[in-house]
Amino acid sequence: MISADCHAGPPTGGYREYLESRYQGRFDEVLGGLKEMRAAAKRRHIGGRLFSEDWEREHSSEQAVAEGGKTGLWDPGRRVAELESDGVVAEVIFPDGQNDNAYPFHPTTGEKDPELQLAGARAHNRWLAELCAAHPERRAGVAVVPVTDIETAVADTRWAKDAGLRGIVIPSIPPDLPHYNHPRYEPIWSICEELGMPVHSHGGPTPEYGELPGAMAVYVTEVSWWTRRVFWHMLWSGVFERHPRLKFVCTEQGSGWIPDVLLHMDSVYEGPMFTQLRRELSVKPSDYWARQCWVGASFMKPFEAERRHAIGVDRIMWGSDYPHMEGTWPFTAQKLHATFGEMPSEEIRPMVGENAARVYGFDRALLDPLAEKVGPRVGEL
Repeated sequence: MISADCHAGPPTGGYREYLESRYQGRFDEVLGGLKEMRAAAKRRHIGGRLFSEDWEREHSSEQAVAEGGKTGLWDPGRRVAELESDGVVAEVIFPDGQNDNAYPFHPTTGEKDPELQLAGARAHNRWLAELCAAHPERRAGVAVVPVTDIETAVADTRWAKDAGLRGIVIPSIPPDLPHYNHPRYEPIWSICEELGMPVHSHGGPTPEYGELPGAMAVYVTEVSWWTRRVFWHMLWSGVFERHPRLKFVCTEQGSGWIPDVLLHMDSVYEGPMFTQLRRELSVKPSDYWARQCWVGASFMKPFEAERRHAIGVDRIMWGSDYPHMEGTWPFTAQKLHATFGEMPSEEIRPMVGENAARVYGFDRALLDPLAEKVGPRVGEL
């Protein structure tokens, strides 16, 4: 089993040594007030608390959490132990932020300066490359690449490849910039295609909803939609047409939406009113999806799994979302049984591991002995 969505990051102060020295003084200035800054930013964003106090108490009381299982966020050895206890032998790693460990100058702190945001993202990427190097056969790190300056984004993507990272994640909502159907992003698509670095959109960012009635619920309703937009902006603007070897992954934004969106897009493409689309794109949208797109199907629900054939069994990459409260850890076996328990093994295997091995280049020969040791057996699911 390979989780296509896990998270990592040290307590925020631990990033200091990974920052360029010229930014460390500014980081020291804000570090003491970081909790208050994040709380204020959260109030602006969704009005305050996301998860209920009851839910957080219940999660914190679970044995694996109470005994320090979340320290795997930054402790390589503990991380291996926690994932193996869940039957996971390899993972794709995104930044965290849910556990008071957002990287320096992260937008969720309210920081608006693009230079500082870039410095913080680079600090995270340096730290992540080091974490992945501890167990390179198990870990595919995804670099954070801001897109304010395109030349810098291209250079950072090359750096990430050279550092052993295996993809990039771009902001779902580019800050004060055109969206991803704009030609300015073409060099990013080109370098990612050239280097074989999958481009990711990951759930989370939205506009600010403010301290208004229902703000949190509106956020929960809309959050995935904002992230999904990256897919159709890229597709309709011809990115996948021009870059047929580019890999695109939409992670932690659900998967049940995909069949309906593809049906709608195909109907637009094939309809008599929009024949110009068939001159601009050589195949229908669902064909681009089947050729070069995947979904990081975090904590996949049974109703989503029922739609697996319409999504594409070869397009789905299950993710545990370790160690987030909404994920499957530390009860992955039970939750996998609920989602995949009635399916044939030839369909389960691709979705929980084999697809991710292909997309991210994991070496099966190195992982098979680990899987033999930690399981799970198909019969257990």
